[in-house]
Amino acid sequence: MIGILTFYWADDCGAMLQSYALKTYLSQYQETVFIPYFPKPLRSRYRLLRYHELDNIFRRCYKITKQLMPWTFYKNCRLKYNMCRFRKMYLTEERRRLHSARGIYDYTDQIETYVVGSDQVWNPEITAGFQDGYFCTFRSWKKDAARYVAYAASIGSERLDEKYTKTLSGLLQNFDAISLREALAVPYIQQACEQELTVVLDPVFLIKREEWLSLFDTKVQRKRKYIAVYYTEYNDEMAKYLRKMERETGWEVLMLRMGTFQWTEHTKYAIGCGPSEFLELIYHAEYVVTNSFHGTAFSILFQKPFTVFLHSRQGARIRDLLRVACLEDHLTDTADDITIDAKIDWERTEKALQKTIRHSKEFIEKEILFDGHGTGSVILGKS
Repeated sequence: MIGILTFYWADDCGAMLQSYALKTYLSQYQETVFIPYFPKPLRSRYRLLRYHELDNIFRRCYKITKQLMPWTFYKNCRLKYNMCRFRKMYLTEERRRLHSARGIYDYTDQIETYVVGSDQVWNPEITAGFQDGYFCTFRSWKKDAARYVAYAASIGSERLDEKYTKTLSGLLQNFDAISLREALAVPYIQQACEQELTVVLDPVFLIKREEWLSLFDTKVQRKRKYIAVYYTEYNDEMAKYLRKMERETGWEVLMLRMGTFQWTEHTKYAIGCGPSEFLELIYHAEYVVTNSFHGTAFSILFQKPFTVFLHSRQGARIRDLLRVACLEDHLTDTADDITIDAKIDWERTEKALQKTIRHSKEFIEKEILFDGHGTGSVILGKS
C-alpha cells in the first residue's frame, strides 16, 4: 500500500486537484490512501470562522463578527460545502485527523511506501515552520522496510532563508529518493541534502485531459463570454491589465476565488467555487489571467489563451513550468507587455510536456512502484 502525505485537507482548488491526480495515477498500480495528517499549526487557516491563534480575545471577536455577516457567511458556507463534497467524493471519506509524526507512526502498519508531496509541503513560510510529518521523522521508530519518497515536493521559491538550511539538511536525510517540482530549487536542495535529485512535473500533468473533463460540474453555466481570473495575491498591474481587457473585449471578468479587492469596475465572482467548478470555468473561459501555479497549469492542460503575472515571492515554480512548456513569453510583471490575441503553438507545448511527463512517470516507476531490486515493479504503459 502507498500512503500519501500532502495538503489534501486544504480548502484550496490547486491543493485538492494535485492530490486527486497523484492518488488517481498511483491507484492504477497499487492501493493508495491519503494519510490524514493535518498539522495543528495549520488548522485555523481552514476553519469556517477563521482567526489567528495569536489574536487576543477582542481581535478574535472582531474577525468572527465580520465573518458572521449574512452575505459573507453564506459565501464561506458555500465554499466549505463544495470543498468538502469534492474531498468526500474523490479523495477520502475518512474524517480522522492526525496531528503529529507519532500519529502517522501509529496509523497503520500496511503502508510499504510513504510519498510526500506534491505542493509546497517543504515551505516553512506557509506551513508555520517545518512540519515533521512531511519529512517522515517517524522513520527512525519503524523497524520495517518501508520506503520514503518525495514526489514533486516544493519549497515555493529558489531557496529558503539561511536560518532554515541546517534544519532542512537534517530532515531530508529521511528520504530514499527526492524529486522536486522546480528545477530552480535544485542547487539549494542539493547543497542541503547531498543526494541525487530529480525534477518532475506537478501531478496534475500525470493524468489525461479527458480525466479532468469527467470531473466537471455540469450545473456551471455562464451566459456571457468571460475572462477567468485565479489569483494568490493582489497585483496592481494585473488589475490594470484586466481593466484593459474588459474595456477592449466586452467580456466579463470572473474571479474564481473570493476576495475584497476591486479588480475592475464590473468584476463578477464565482461564489463558493470548488475544484469541479474551477475546472469547468477554466475550460470554458475565453481567456485566463492568473498569478497562481495551478491556474497556469490548467490553462496549459486545457490549452486556453492565458497570461501569467509574476508572483512577488513564489515566481520560481511558475517560471519553471512555463520554461518546460516553452511558454515563457506568457509571463509578465507589467500590463504593457502583453497582446491579448497572441497565438500559442500548442503542438510544440504538448511535445515539450510529454518528454517531462515520461521522465516523471519513470521516476514513479523506479522509486515509488518499487520491487526492492532497483527496478519498478510495473510497466507504466497504460497511462
